[in-house]
Amino acid sequence: MPAPSRRRPTTRKGRPVLTRETIAAKALEMAGTWGFRSVTMRALAAELGVTVRALYNYVEDRQGVVDLALGLMLDSWNPPPLDPTAWEESVAAYARSLRELYRRWPHALLVFLDEDAPPTSVHPNRLLNLDRFLQLLHGIGIGIPTALEVHRHLSLLMLSFALVADRPAAHPTADRSTLIPDTWLAAHTDLDLPALRQAAVLPVPAADTQFDQLVSVVIAQIRSHLGAST
Repeated sequence: MPAPSRRRPTTRKGRPVLTRETIAAKALEMAGTWGFRSVTMRALAAELGVTVRALYNYVEDRQGVVDLALGLMLDSWNPPPLDPTAWEESVAAYARSLRELYRRWPHALLVFLDEDAPPTSVHPNRLLNLDRFLQLLHGIGIGIPTALEVHRHLSLLMLSFALVADRPAAHPTADRSTLIPDTWLAAHTDLDLPALRQAAVLPVPAADTQFDQLVSVVIAQIRSHLGAST
């Protein structure tokens, strides 16, 4: 029988074994927590427990690190098959795939704000998954321009949802159960805010409920386009 393959050790003499994969994973972890501006060669080397010089044995420059991290992120974005005969369920499944991707690395989504120039390469999943979504809507009778508008709307909703509603509070004592903290209103008793004070006592829906509401908005948008086309 052939000898079992041996996995490459992750450490050697107590120090991490450096690979392009470990560089990508650590850079994406940093970017997901603090944004890509936090990913400097010096900071990345410190997080990995290696020298900056060691990093340059695996990447040409910092842009190479950004490309590796984004590649790893988009490798994990694999929506389920989309079926025009069950388009509502397919739209919801596509949105869930975005949610799962975004909530893992929320601040990494701001790469195009953090970086002066976009990555030098485009990951295939960015093209393939967009094409599949457009084909889904086209298959139920929506033109490509309108389908692209729907996708743009969904993407913007998911981005704001991931950054605002679907991640841990920035501070351990932050309270997201209400619209605004009581302390805000207490600090401005001189302001006439009858509607806001009434709204402030209402509970904010859980993140899962907000996500379902988001999907319902997009599905309603698609239905309206279908109604207009008929």
